[in-house]
Amino acid sequence: MRKHNPEFSGPFAPMCEIYVRQKRALGFKYEGGIWILRSFDNFAKDFDIQNYCLSKELAQAWSEKRPHESNRYHAGRIYEMRHFAEFLTKQGYDSFAPRFKLRNRTSTHTPYIFTIEEMSRIFGHLDKMKPTPCSPVKHLSHPLLYRLLYGCGLRISEALNLLVEDVDIKNAIIHIRQAKNDKERLVPMGESLSKRCAGYIDAIHKEHNSSHQFFYSRDGKPYCISNFEKDFRALLWDVDIPYCGKSLGPRLHDIRHTFVCHRLNQWVREEADLMVMLPVLSKYLGHENVVGTQWYLKLTAEAFPDITEKMNELSGYVFPEVGGDYLDTSETDGFCIYVV
Repeated sequence: MRKHNPEFSGPFAPMCEIYVRQKRALGFKYEGGIWILRSFDNFAKDFDIQNYCLSKELAQAWSEKRPHESNRYHAGRIYEMRHFAEFLTKQGYDSFAPRFKLRNRTSTHTPYIFTIEEMSRIFGHLDKMKPTPCSPVKHLSHPLLYRLLYGCGLRISEALNLLVEDVDIKNAIIHIRQAKNDKERLVPMGESLSKRCAGYIDAIHKEHNSSHQFFYSRDGKPYCISNFEKDFRALLWDVDIPYCGKSLGPRLHDIRHTFVCHRLNQWVREEADLMVMLPVLSKYLGHENVVGTQWYLKLTAEAFPDITEKMNELSGYVFPEVGGDYLDTSETDGFCIYVV
């Protein structure tokens, strides 16, 4: 994981450094966007930049979609340039801040929803792991980590960033401190999962202080997400679940999707009021609002087609189809960015 700051060497370098300091002074971590900004500064070396002017020509060239670039990253690059252009304008430099519209479209990846039987196979295989000289605690950490992903719907980054002090056994609560968009939240655990966490702490954390990584590799450092994803693909092979490639999956993040769909399916069968439960689930997942959660209604209905009519009855048909437009206030000189 890259932790150091990049060096800016392009025509906007001094302004980039000021921009980064300003963002962080306002409380933003600004760890991912800084690399896009460095890339933009390098890209601008091929243009005649005068007095820190971000020209329309440069903006449009930067906004061209690249081969094999995901829609989300493409939109992220343009967002970053627009914010930087707005910053330059506020500093008194004439810069072109592109106006654009966002238009949803179907993702190229359809989340894979594991069946309960498939999740049982995964856990059964993990529980049979043995310690090795290279990974002396992996047989303890991996079974628990996968159960947190499925039992609490955590993102893999949230699970890997946990410290010992973040897992409150007494109250059966996990404290997520570094969630998406720098959000914090408290995630209650079920009794059986809380007991597993307690056993894990007793087994490997007796001599560690509260600030020690809850899950750690053999050198005591956090697991690398990319390595964990590689292990996940090997795990799928071991339990006879086909992996169909990067764009088709299954992906590690699909375990979180599975948690939500299984939870919604259970609520529907219990005839729970989804109008009441969806906002609760939204907060539990760390979504900005219930709009980020409603997509799972359609996904759950596709995974469990026998509950579709029941779900419509419980939700009162009030949730629209996923899609539609979010339009910028102006259509002039607009870029159309598709995000998924």
